[in-house]
Amino acid sequence: MYRFLYDQFLCRLPEQQAVRFGQAMLRALPLDALPAFTVRDPRLAITLGGVRLPNPVILAAMYYDVTILRRAMGLGFGAVTSKTITRQPRPGHPLPNLARVRTAAGPGLVNCNGFQNPGLEAFVASIRDLPHRVPLIISVAGESEQDYVDLVAAVSPHADLVELNVSSPNTKLVYGWSSRPRELRDTLERARRAATVPVSLKVSPDFPDVNEKEIIPAAIEAGIRVLNYGNARRVQEPRVSQGAGGLSGPEIFPATLDNVRRTRQRFGAAIDIIGTGGVDSPDKALALLDAGATAIGYFTGFITQGPALARRILTALRARLDRASG
Repeated sequence: MYRFLYDQFLCRLPEQQAVRFGQAMLRALPLDALPAFTVRDPRLAITLGGVRLPNPVILAAMYYDVTILRRAMGLGFGAVTSKTITRQPRPGHPLPNLARVRTAAGPGLVNCNGFQNPGLEAFVASIRDLPHRVPLIISVAGESEQDYVDLVAAVSPHADLVELNVSSPNTKLVYGWSSRPRELRDTLERARRAATVPVSLKVSPDFPDVNEKEIIPAAIEAGIRVLNYGNARRVQEPRVSQGAGGLSGPEIFPATLDNVRRTRQRFGAAIDIIGTGGVDSPDKALALLDAGATAIGYFTGFITQGPALARRILTALRARLDRASG
């Protein structure tokens, strides 16, 4: 039903109008009160950096609105990730900053949002009293080493994990960390020491060699034990204001799968891996788990496949566990 709504209604709206409509519906409709979205089974539980999640499905970063975050926590996810927060408010890149794409692999998006967010002070004030029905991962990004340290220290009391985003393809100062891995090492260690909860590092799929040779080893040396491997892939897109943006959706899934598999083979149990990028079906989620992912993250699949995707993934995973024990 949702996929029909997406294809026949949402896709016919201009992108920004569709975003506003979708977010208004998430705020207004108490979908989180419906038990149909939740699959409860203790066998689905995992630990991520020492934090217990009721299941391995994570809503990836996109929302900072506290009402939407609260709703999302009741839609079957094992954890919910906030949109990346910066020290100061950011208006984001000018419109248009979102374009739909449809390839042979299925529907996706290209965005150049540019970290539009209310800034650290306003965000912390808004989530201070948010009940954590499932773990909350707060994503942060800084323009300097001190920014990351201060952001981590400020959000840690309100998070179950903190994610350091060094992977955004739409923000030069963040994307550029992947070209300065030695400098990044010191930043990661200081940020980890400032945290009172486990820390995750989100890396870009655009730099697999640098990730494998320098950034992931630096993260492990700095004491970080969770890696979110996956974000949008930078592509040229003349329909958005920056002329380029991050491609998300099923087109990038093969690279996500390969990156997770290679990372697990090289680093073994030294790090927990969240495989993010292109998941829009149970089969893809299970393939990432088989490749070595500890958990699966997605956002574009939430938009194109609807809020029931988490339940579909967990139902497939539970059926597999039943077969294995049967």
